Amino acid sequence: MKKRICNSIKRLLAIFTSALVLCSFVCIPSFAENGNTTVVGELYEFGENSEYEISSAQSSSPTSNTNTYGEFLLNGNIKTSTSKNGVPAYKVEDGKLSLIYKYDDALLNAGIDSWHLFSDNVNKIDGQDLSEKVQNGTILLQISMDKINWNTAVCLTNAFSAKPTRSDSFYTAKDIELINGCYYKVIIAYETRIRTKDSNIWFIDTDKFDYKKYAEVYEFYAFSGTGERETIDYSQTYNVGSKVRTKNFDGYSGEQEITKSDIHYGWNLGNFFVSGYTDKRVSNDGSVVFLKNLGDKVTLWFNLSQNIDALNGNKALTISSDNEGYDQYFETPKTDFGKGALIIRYTDYNNNKSEPQIYTNYLEANTSFGADTKVQLFEEGDYEVAFDYEVTKDELIDTKGHYRIFFKFSVRNGNCMAYPFDIATGSELTNSSMTENGFRLDLAKSRYLKVNIKREVLTDSADGLVEDTRFNGPAKDGAEYTDDGIYTITVSNDYTNQFTVKKIYVGTNNILRAYMTTGLSIPEINHLVAEGATIMDDGTIKLAEKVIEPEESTDSSQTTESATESTSAGTENAVEVMSESDSTNVEKSTFPIIMIIVGAVVMTGIIIAVVIIKKKANTKPENKNDINDGGEE
Repeated sequence: MKKRICNSIKRLLAIFTSALVLCSFVCIPSFAENGNTTVVGELYEFGENSEYEISSAQSSSPTSNTNTYGEFLLNGNIKTSTSKNGVPAYKVEDGKLSLIYKYDDALLNAGIDSWHLFSDNVNKIDGQDLSEKVQNGTILLQISMDKINWNTAVCLTNAFSAKPTRSDSFYTAKDIELINGCYYKVIIAYETRIRTKDSNIWFIDTDKFDYKKYAEVYEFYAFSGTGERETIDYSQTYNVGSKVRTKNFDGYSGEQEITKSDIHYGWNLGNFFVSGYTDKRVSNDGSVVFLKNLGDKVTLWFNLSQNIDALNGNKALTISSDNEGYDQYFETPKTDFGKGALIIRYTDYNNNKSEPQIYTNYLEANTSFGADTKVQLFEEGDYEVAFDYEVTKDELIDTKGHYRIFFKFSVRNGNCMAYPFDIATGSELTNSSMTENGFRLDLAKSRYLKVNIKREVLTDSADGLVEDTRFNGPAKDGAEYTDDGIYTITVSNDYTNQFTVKKIYVGTNNILRAYMTTGLSIPEINHLVAEGATIMDDGTIKLAEKVIEPEESTDSSQTTESATESTSAGTENAVEVMSESDSTNVEKSTFPIIMIIVGAVVMTGIIIAVVIIKKKANTKPENKNDINDGGEE
C-alpha cells in the first residue's frame, strides 16, 4: 500500500514538473542576458530556377540553428512579448531597437563536394524587383504600418561575400516607427549547391550539381507605447505649418506664390497638429509655446488627407521620389528623400542645436491615407520642423514642383516648482523644513524656470542677534547647500507669471529653528529667551515659568504660608483662579457642616448639665439627726 502511494506521488510530481517546464517554454519569451532576443521565423525551400516565390509556397518549416544560414536577433530593452495579427509583438521599453542577423563564413567557404553558398543571378524576391542580383545572399527588410502596404527599408545584396561574418546590426528602428507601432519583415535569400558528380571531357568541366534556394522569413511587430492607437482630444489640438512652393527647386528654399495654374493649387496634402498640452501661448509673430504639466505628453501628429498615388482625386497627379534632395535651411547633404522627407531639429535650454533628424520616404513608409500618425513626443526645448516633398503631374512633359511645410514651436513645463532633497536621507523637504545635513536642489527637468536662493544667518550686533544676508542670487539644478542658515528659495515661471517661495533651515541654531517654526521675528524671539523662554528641538517656544515672590513678614506662619502659596503657583498656567460661582458653591457646601458642629456642641452641653444635676440629687446628708431634729421642729 505504501509503495502504491509513493509511486502515485512520484507520478504526480513528474507531471507537475513537466507542466512547469512546458509553461516556461510557452509562456516566457527568450530574452538573453546581453539584451538579444531570438526571433523564430519560417524557412522556405525552392528549386534551382525559382525567384523565391514566398507568397505562393506550399510549405515551410520553423527556423532553427541547424537549418538556417545564421540567427536573427533583436537587440533592445524588450520586456514583454505578445502577438498581433498573427506575428510576435515586442514592447521596447526605452524606444531603442536594433535588428541583427548573426552569421559566419562556414557555408560561404565550404568545399565543392559539400553544400556551399552559390551566387544567384536572379534580381527578384517574391515578385519584388531588386536594384541588383541576389548573388551570395541578400538581406531584405520591409516595414509596414498596416501589414498590407510594405516599404523596403534595407536591401543588402551579395551580403555574405561583402561581409563574410557579422554580429552587428544592419538596421536600427526609428523612433517614429516604434511610437506608432510598426510591422517588420526580414527576408534572407540565398542559393546553395553541392557537386554530385566530378567529371570532365577533353578538359571541359562536366561536373554535376544539385541546387537549393532558401528564403528565411522573419515577421514581427514592435512598439514603444501601449500598442493601441491613442485617443486624441481634438478640442485640445493646435494646427501648425502651411504649404509653400519653394523657389530653389533642389534645396527646398525660398518661397513662391501658389498661383491658380500651380499643380498644388486648391488642395492640401495633409496637416500637422500638436496635442497633449495643458495650455499654450501664441505671440504676435505666430510662434507658439506649449505648456505641459506632469503626465502630459506633447505630441506632434500628421494627418495624410490625400492618396499619394492620386492626389486631389487625379491619378496623373502623384507624390514622386526625389532621389537627390537636400534642405538648404538645415544644410543637409544630398540624399534620397524618397516620397517626402521630414526633418526635425531640437535646441536645448543652453541653445545647443542638435543635428537634424531626417526621416526619408516619410509618406510611403510612415503614414496611412486618412490616419493620424504620431511624429514624435516632445520634452522641453525649441523645435524646427520641415517637410519637403515633390509633386509630379504626368503629362507629355511632366510638370514637377517642390513644396515645403515649415514651422517652429517650443515646449515648456507649466509648473513653477523646485524640489529640495535632504543630502543624507534623500527625502524631500517641504516648506519650513529643517535639516542638519544640507539639501540638494532638483528642478525636475524644468530648465526654463528662474530660481533664486537667499541665505541668511545670525550675527552679533549692538541689539543682540540679528539677521544678516550672506548670499542672494540665482541657483541651478543639482546645486547643494550645506552651510548653516535660512535659505529662501524663490521660483518664477515667465510663461505663466507664477512664483513659488520655500524656506529651508540648515543647521542646529535654536534661534533660527524658532524663527522657521513660529514665524516670530528674531528680536521677538530674543526677547522671549531673555525672559527665560526655552526653545524646543522642533523650534517651538516654551514660555518661562511665572513665579510669585513671597511678601516680607516677621510672622513665621505667614512666611510658611507665603512659601506654600509660591510653590503652589507652579509652572506656566498652573495657577487657576476660581470663579464667583465656584466660591458660592464652597460656602453652600460648608454651611451644613457648621450647623452639625454647633448642634453637637449644644447637645454635649445639655448632656453634661443633666449628668451634674442628677449627681447632686443622689448625694446623702452627713448628719441625719440634724435633719430629723430640724424636721420635728
